[in-house]
Amino acid sequence: MSLKIRKLCSADSFLLTFTPLLGIIRDPFHVLLNPVVEDPPLYRQCISSTRSIPEANLIIISPGRDTHLLEHSLLQILPTSTKTIILTDPATAKTIRGWRHFDDETVKTLSPWQDPRRKGQDTVLRLPVSPCYAGGGHGEVTVALIPQKRNDVCTRAAIGITYRPPPSTPSPFRRSIRTTYTTHMQIHPKTPPQLLISLPKPSLGDLTAKPTPPTPPDTPVPAHSPRSGTDTISLVPHFHRQTLSVIFSPRGTSYGSIEPYATSHLVSEAALPLTALMHSFDAESTPRWAIGRRHSCSRSLSPIGQETALALGARTWVRTQGSDSMNSRGRAVALSSKGSRTRTFLRHEVQEMLERAETAEKRGPSSCKTLMHSTRILDMSRGEEVTLTSDGVCDVSPVWQHQGSTPDALGLLSNVPWQGMVTLKELDNC
Repeated sequence: MSLKIRKLCSADSFLLTFTPLLGIIRDPFHVLLNPVVEDPPLYRQCISSTRSIPEANLIIISPGRDTHLLEHSLLQILPTSTKTIILTDPATAKTIRGWRHFDDETVKTLSPWQDPRRKGQDTVLRLPVSPCYAGGGHGEVTVALIPQKRNDVCTRAAIGITYRPPPSTPSPFRRSIRTTYTTHMQIHPKTPPQLLISLPKPSLGDLTAKPTPPTPPDTPVPAHSPRSGTDTISLVPHFHRQTLSVIFSPRGTSYGSIEPYATSHLVSEAALPLTALMHSFDAESTPRWAIGRRHSCSRSLSPIGQETALALGARTWVRTQGSDSMNSRGRAVALSSKGSRTRTFLRHEVQEMLERAETAEKRGPSSCKTLMHSTRILDMSRGEEVTLTSDGVCDVSPVWQHQGSTPDALGLLSNVPWQGMVTLKELDNC
């Protein structure tokens, strides 16, 4: 399967498109992250129209958004939608319901994720993905709100997303998938003991080496041997069946907060290495009273997301805008005199720091500029898109290729045919 990430007009607004590459029916699954519609538009890529955007299956809103701008955007995006579900934190969900624009079935609350190994219940929200053929099994999308430790307001929370495609062929090991939206799933008392103990921190070598992930029960490896070039199944690499995973943290979240989710949920879903880390390039913020002191220098030597990218073997790191220098529209704002200062790194600085860290972890020679499985750092422009598989970046489409296109209010280019998937030939060339 493939994942296409498209940058919209706001600094931390994106459109994710998950697409299975096999099966008779290949319906893409669209996820809008923090949608913003600007009227009047601030950039050439933005106009006041949303007719050309695909109807989203999910709209995920991270905590701490501008509610006035959010209301205006949602009213333009969801006037006639029949299948879109809005997912957000409890406080924002309460605000949206108070507007009385959407029914209760449209707005769902994401409860803060809790480690099921300790709490005995799973707070991950699970949604079915339509099958690839009539009567086939469903895939599954999971969404979790990962709170930042020691942050009661939860504005620096991360959103964890996984996508497991529906099986492309019938399987004798098919298991049933929930067809209702479930926010609390009790763990069966007969859960094997090894799932209830704390899992160790994932080894960097294990995550970043090219693994053969465990095949889910409903998508076993075909038992027949490869045939001629016309046999589609025999040409499909293993990453077409692997679960894709995304961590979206527009304001930055420490790995200490993400680690329990990664070592529990992502491991159980066979969703590692991480497909995409959508995270700011900011270093840990330093209080103004500590600026210039020795310990403040050590806190800003690397971006917050570097540890997460290394520990989870992220295939790509897409920049989001930090919280201190931009507001929800992506405009620069003044820093409060009583606030804190945050250092923001440039793309090439982050790439160099990651390569040095990867070399220190013996992932490859220091002379190698682009390691086979090194993290690709992307600072995307409005309207730019990238196509990913579980093996990394497959294609980057720059904005200049669409200069003759008409963009809409979300930064999408209306007269460019929407490519919800890429061909097997294109993936083989990645």
